[in-house]
Amino acid sequence: ATAPLPDGLDELLLAGYLRRDSVPLVKCETNNLQVPANADIVIEGYVDPTEPLRSEGPFGDHTGYYTLPEDYPAFHITAITHRSDAVYPSTIVGQPPMEDFYLGGASVALFLPIFQMNFPEIVDIALPAEGVFHNLVFVSIKKTYPMQA
Repeated sequence: ATAPLPDGLDELLLAGYLRRDSVPLVKCETNNLQVPANADIVIEGYVDPTEPLRSEGPFGDHTGYYTLPEDYPAFHITAITHRSDAVYPSTIVGQPPMEDFYLGGASVALFLPIFQMNFPEIVDIALPAEGVFHNLVFVSIKKTYPMQA
């Protein structure tokens, strides 16, 4: 749900690609949005743009440091629904490399073919541990013209 997708790639299309099947949708309990019928957890709510921002943090970060407190909008929960066997995926933050680095390898395997659809010159992608999975990427390309990269 939080993966950065190439322009024009629909999230449900990606989910169907990963599942190798379409994603059935159902209406939310408290609004008219559609969500995956087999979602583990759905948190419904709203943000009131007229409310003042609220301070959040500090939080431990995957870089091994703390992020400073920042102001964010408040999210008001109107419903929480879940499967009886719901799983809440999370990662533990600490001195890298942590599990998010290893998940990065899986992300490359999943997204490389999609990136190559938009950019056929991409040969491979590497996310080194020094970049803490999301701050540094090496992209190998097949050059097709001078000054391409």
